[in-house]
Amino acid sequence: MNKARPTLDQPHNKSLLAGSREAGVLCPHCRGEIELGEMVSICQACGQVQHEKCFQNWDTCGSYHCAPQRRVELAAQPSDIKITSGDLKRVHPAKSVFHPRRPHANSASAAGVSSDRPGMNRLAVIALVIALLGIPLFGLITGLMAIALGCIALATHKPNARGAGFAVSGILLGVVDMAGWVVFLALFLNGRAENHQVIEFEPDAAEIEAAAPHIRRAIKANVLIESHNGIPGFSGGSIGSGVILRIQDGEALIVTNRHVIDDEYTGDEFHDTKLPTDIGELRIKLIGQLSQPGKLVWMAPDGIDLALLTVPVLSPDVLPAVWDAAVPQLAVGDEVFAIGNPHGLGWTHTSGGISQFRSLASGNRKIRVIQISTAINSGNSGGGLYDQAGKLIGINTWSDDKRFSEGLSFTIAFESLLELAPHPLEGFIPPQIEASDAL
Repeated sequence: MNKARPTLDQPHNKSLLAGSREAGVLCPHCRGEIELGEMVSICQACGQVQHEKCFQNWDTCGSYHCAPQRRVELAAQPSDIKITSGDLKRVHPAKSVFHPRRPHANSASAAGVSSDRPGMNRLAVIALVIALLGIPLFGLITGLMAIALGCIALATHKPNARGAGFAVSGILLGVVDMAGWVVFLALFLNGRAENHQVIEFEPDAAEIEAAAPHIRRAIKANVLIESHNGIPGFSGGSIGSGVILRIQDGEALIVTNRHVIDDEYTGDEFHDTKLPTDIGELRIKLIGQLSQPGKLVWMAPDGIDLALLTVPVLSPDVLPAVWDAAVPQLAVGDEVFAIGNPHGLGWTHTSGGISQFRSLASGNRKIRVIQISTAINSGNSGGGLYDQAGKLIGINTWSDDKRFSEGLSFTIAFESLLELAPHPLEGFIPPQIEASDAL
């Protein structure tokens, strides 16, 4: 049997102080929030909590179920807001504002799905940076690191992330770094090994003694010069020749070309008379003894490609070249020979003839140049050119490119050196050809 609901003339309620369960409930009469400790009435029919004062004023429960007359009353009240179909047509969706650090309210994060877009692949960027550093640095190590990091970056790359191109570029550049450094080291070390092995090809002492006296003396006056610049083991180096002009107090005075000992020499130092201090390490090998440190004591003015060195003499086999302070009587067609160290093959003899005499302007000076058909190669620079009697007549300096011509070599005439009056030769009387040196 249905229980009758209380009406206006039949209030049915329970009064009490609002506790934690009743606090915060909205009163159905005044729509006010019930506060803790406030007197309230609880409808015994529907259980609605309401202000006791409101219940007494209305003399009935204010809930929708217990007060039919209130339903009529609410239905009769005019609506505060009316929305027509025309209003709906004029409505436009609000534009969303994207904040890079905050998920959008309408994004998938609202449904519990992460909306963070994957950013830049940092590992790919690091791989590319290391590969770029491998160009000036040791690319064998940095190139390998770049390849490894690039592969890891691609393997862990997220579909929407950026940086895949950086990873691929780092891998390719790492391969180039490694290949380039392998080629460089192979050429560098192979070149040094070949030069070292060639230098160790000592001439046969018995054959030198069996040579003609004037050739034997020229050979013993020849020296091999090694010049190294920069960091040991990774520096550039060159091999050239020189001629002993004088032996005095256990020290040899040697003439050579400046470009043999000075990598920075260009021939344009017309007004530079100071000795360069950055020519690197000089090692000079005399016949019959190990190489010794050499010292630069003079260089020609006006950019002329001549210099004088000194080195200790430890072997009794070493002899100075024979030369004359007077201008030698030479003619086109005269036979001549050269002694030098072509490609590091020390104390090599080559012969030919005088092709022509020429002059070369250098600064405010003119030097005499002898054109010869004698074979001159890399390593002959600074070596001596001799006439048929074995007298020193020139310092071999240039040779034309063998790919385009043969028999075009040039030597600075020895009298051009004497005209410069180098102070280490002041007052020195040159040695004369002895009977044992004659043809």
